[in-house]
Amino acid sequence: MKTTRMVWGYLAMGAVVLIWSTFALSIRAAGNTSLTAGDVALLRFGVPTLLLIPVIPQSFRIMIRQPWYWTVLIIIGGGFPFLMLVQLGGAATSAALVGTIPPGTIPVFITIFGAILGAHFTAVRWFGIACIAAGVVVAMQGSGSAHLAGVGLLLTAGALWSLYVLAVSKTRYRPLDIVVLLAVPSFGMTGVFISTDLLHTTFFTGNSDLSDVLTYAVLQGVVIGIISTLLYSFSITSLGPSRAALMGSVSPVLTTLGAIPLLGETLAMGTVVCLVLVSSGALIANLWGTAVPLTHTRSRLGARLRVKNAVV
Repeated sequence: MKTTRMVWGYLAMGAVVLIWSTFALSIRAAGNTSLTAGDVALLRFGVPTLLLIPVIPQSFRIMIRQPWYWTVLIIIGGGFPFLMLVQLGGAATSAALVGTIPPGTIPVFITIFGAILGAHFTAVRWFGIACIAAGVVVAMQGSGSAHLAGVGLLLTAGALWSLYVLAVSKTRYRPLDIVVLLAVPSFGMTGVFISTDLLHTTFFTGNSDLSDVLTYAVLQGVVIGIISTLLYSFSITSLGPSRAALMGSVSPVLTTLGAIPLLGETLAMGTVVCLVLVSSGALIANLWGTAVPLTHTRSRLGARLRVKNAVV
């Protein structure tokens, strides 16, 4: 039974990797459409909210029984704040970096959070983390201030996503509940930002192209907002955060290769070096860099092993 579940988990994560690449490309391409960042957010969170209205009451009843802090981290780490950081960072950088930095830096932040909480990791894992960090540093070199700020935003998005991954692994939400948690509160946040003119939208001015709206409604609202979230939540619970992150390290390569013919992007040497360092570092950290068994007193051992299981 466990083996079968893991097989399905790997298949689900394979589909997620493809969708992640599509997400990165669509975020970067949004600047060439009639849609604004506010429009993309409305479609990303509004479409799932409307489609899942029948299951919202049950999901919120389940939410009440879960630790509130993990729920908050899920909402923040994978919802509106994450999307805004990725959109702003993508507008200032490239699809290759959008597809590389947020998913590629997940092992870095998970390791840091785990170390803060008391987990110990092998030297191999720290070597992988160093490779990822070096890749991010390379991405920051030789660029203007806007590009540098964009990389910083993508890095922050990676930190939020890492918190989301940890929070999902620590709760008993169904995958469908995760979709609701990401969609409904974020839809409300989007509405607040638009109503206060912090975000602009073309929906209500008639300036949005219908084909752009329909494309992003399906892509962002259904494929990414619902299907990807369902599959990723299932992958985390079936494989664990580490194995899911391991397969996620393939996403940057697919995004970079897709950006060349689809968006006409050219790869600078710095971007190539960043991609190689981040992807290889993620593979090393997740494939060989497991946590070190601890030998402290029984009470501390039990507490730290629980942390280790959450981050490995």
